Amino acid sequence: MRECFASVAVRVGLRRFRSGSVASGPQLRVNQTNVTSTHAHYQVVIVGTDLAGLVLGALCAKKGYRVLVVGQGSQGSLYEHGGYTMCRRPELVHGLASPPVRRVFEELSLGLELRNLPKPIEPAFQVVLPRSRINASTDPRLFERELQREFPNDAKDIETFFRRVHEIDEEVEELLKLRPNLPPVGVVETFKFRRLVKRFPFLDDEWAIEDPLSIFPHGHPFRAFALAAFRFTCGMLPARPYPATFVRSITELFKGAWTFDQGPNTLRSLFLNMVAAGGDVLPRGHVQQIEVQRGKATQVVLRDKRQIGCDLLVCNTDPKRFAALIPQEQQNDEYHHTIHTLQPVYYTFVGNFVVRARAIPEAMARHVFAVADLTQPLEEDNLVHIARDLDVAVATDDREVRLVTAAMRVPLNAASGGVAAAEVLLDRLQRRVEDTLPFLGEHLLARHTPWVRTGDDAGDEDVDPNELQPAYGEAIPHTLGTSPIATATGYRNILMGSDAAFAGLGTDGPYVAALNMFGQVLERVPLKSVF
Repeated sequence: MRECFASVAVRVGLRRFRSGSVASGPQLRVNQTNVTSTHAHYQVVIVGTDLAGLVLGALCAKKGYRVLVVGQGSQGSLYEHGGYTMCRRPELVHGLASPPVRRVFEELSLGLELRNLPKPIEPAFQVVLPRSRINASTDPRLFERELQREFPNDAKDIETFFRRVHEIDEEVEELLKLRPNLPPVGVVETFKFRRLVKRFPFLDDEWAIEDPLSIFPHGHPFRAFALAAFRFTCGMLPARPYPATFVRSITELFKGAWTFDQGPNTLRSLFLNMVAAGGDVLPRGHVQQIEVQRGKATQVVLRDKRQIGCDLLVCNTDPKRFAALIPQEQQNDEYHHTIHTLQPVYYTFVGNFVVRARAIPEAMARHVFAVADLTQPLEEDNLVHIARDLDVAVATDDREVRLVTAAMRVPLNAASGGVAAAEVLLDRLQRRVEDTLPFLGEHLLARHTPWVRTGDDAGDEDVDPNELQPAYGEAIPHTLGTSPIATATGYRNILMGSDAAFAGLGTDGPYVAALNMFGQVLERVPLKSVF
C-alpha cells in the first residue's frame, strides 16, 4: 500500500505548498494528526526540505521508521511577484540515470515514476561563446557534428579528453556502487577506507588533482565549453581540480537533461508524499530550539511551543542556522567551531525577466550558458546561466508572455550591500542576458530577483538570507573532493543532510548523501517490531 502512495500522489493537481509561494508539482498530502498534542515522539525528525533529507525521509518511512519533516521556512521553486510567476533558481535537472539515483528509486519501488515523470530536453543545453554556439545534443551524431564544426582542429584532443573522462568515471561509478561512508568514521571504517584506496587510488586526496582539460590551454574555447555548465551544476568550486566532481557532472550532463510535466517541485513533492504516507509533514512548522543532553538531541521545540521527541535528528537546511538552534551551554564546542568555519566561496545571484514572446530567439535552448570573455575566469557576469520558461514544463509557441531566468556566481560580499546592491547586480545580469537576447530590454514587462523580499510593511524590502545559494570551495579530506561537510556530526544522533552534503557531485549529491545517512540510521536507530 505504501509503495503505491506516491504513484497516486503524482497524479493529483497543483496546489500551494506554502502561503506566499507557488509550488507547481504533485499535491502534497500532509498528515499532522499525530503532532497536535503538546508532546510527540518520532524515530527520525528532519528539519528543512533540502532534497537529501527528503530522500532520506522517504527511505526511512518505507523501512518502517516513524518520520517527521519540519518545513523550517522552506519555499517552493516558484514564487509570485507583481502578478507574474517567477523562479528561485534555474536548475538544470540531469543525472537521473546515475547509479545513486537508480538505487534510491529502486529501494522506494518508484521505478515506474523514474521512467515516466521526467521528460527529455533536446538539446540538453547550449553554450554560447564569443564566436560560436554549441548545442549539447543527446544524439551522438548531432553532437559530434557540432564539435567538428566549432573545433575542427581539435578532434584528437577532444577524443582524448572524453576517453579519459570515461575512464575516470567508470572507476568513480564502481566506487559509488560500494556505498563507502565518506569520510570514514571510527577505526573500522578507516581501515576499510585504506583498503579501498589501494583499489581506487583516486580516493587519496593527494592524487585527486588531475585535470582532464589540461591538454587545452586557458582561453581555449573547448575548455570554456566543457566548464560552463559544470560551474553551475556542481556545488563545489575548489582551487584545485578534483576529477570525481568534474567527470561525474560532465558524464551525466552529456547524457541529457529533463523537465517534469508537474513542474520543478516534482521530486521534492514525490519524496514528501512518501514521508506523509507513513509519517508526518509540517510544511509551515519551524524549529525554535534543539535540546541536547550528554551529546544527544532529545527533542525539538517548535515556535508554537510544541515539543517533539526524537531518536535521531537530521539537519536538512543551512548548517549554520541549524547549529545555532542548540543552546550555547549544550553545544559541542569543537564541532560548532567546524560549522562556524564552513564558508562558501560564492553565492548564486538569480534574476527573473518577464518578456513578450518576441524577445526569445527562435533557436534558443531551454538552458543556455553564455561566456563573455574566454581569457577571463568563468565567474561573476563573465559566465551566466540563462533559462527560459521554467514556470512551465513545456513552453508553447502561443504564449504571449515568457519567463527568462538568469544566474551568475558572485562574491560573498555582494550580499552585504542590501537591496541597492541587489539592484546593481540585477542591472549587470540584465546587460549580460541582453548579449544573448538582444531584444530583451525592448520587450521587458517586469523583472525581479528573489534576493529581495518585501516585508510586512508596504515598501519595506531587504535581502532574504534564505535565497543566498552557496557554492563551496575546498572539500574535507577523504570525500573525493565532493563535500565540504560530513554527514556524521559531533553529536551521537544528529546527522547533516543539507544541500551542502556531497554538493560536488551535482545531481548525484542528494542521493549519495541520503544513502550515506540511511546506513547510519539503520545502525543507530533500531526498528521496533509491533509483534
